[in-house]
Amino acid sequence: MNTIDQHVPGASHYDAEYLSHGRAFSIAAQLAAIMELAPRSVLEVGVGTGISAFALRRIGLEVTTLDVQSALAPDLVGDVRAIPTADAAFDVSSCCQVLEHLPLADLPAALRDLRRVTRWRLVLSLPDITRHGDCTLSLPLVGRRGFSFSLPVREPDAAWKAARLDTMGHYWEIGMNGATAAGVGAALRNAGFDAVRTFRVREIPWHRFFIADIA
Repeated sequence: MNTIDQHVPGASHYDAEYLSHGRAFSIAAQLAAIMELAPRSVLEVGVGTGISAFALRRIGLEVTTLDVQSALAPDLVGDVRAIPTADAAFDVSSCCQVLEHLPLADLPAALRDLRRVTRWRLVLSLPDITRHGDCTLSLPLVGRRGFSFSLPVREPDAAWKAARLDTMGHYWEIGMNGATAAGVGAALRNAGFDAVRTFRVREIPWHRFFIADIA
């Protein structure tokens, strides 16, 4: 696990173009899910742009970052499948747009170790290529009401998936290689999380969140 997979993105991946596709809305959803429980300590797996850790630290939270890429200057250099911290070390753990960079077969191991180090909640997001529909109305005295739905897509061909791995480092996404939102939810519960809810970010529906709580 100490060997860095060649498909794990490095510092050059997180440039201006990376942020230009609505990812700011995904970061906002991530922060809202973390702050909902008013935690004192947060583990962020995957340094990424560093925006979320910076924002959380500015409001006084103790944030520990973990990344396998030492060039991203994480607080801990390590693998999400074997997090180098004690059990229940963090109130909330956040792992957003990370696990698709590992083979799908490694998902259960990663979720088990995230459960091991987390006291209250895991905030997880993954890419989802299934088709998404959303309808929302905002009405006086009623507020915002709406509904959303997802529909399956045809399994991408081998060339498309190879290009996805080569250009983005994604071994899998929800909607391909047998990965489903229901399957991820089941894997979270099997890892020991007690309640799981999921949603897609309206402004960037390619990002699907799973909020996994511990009773």
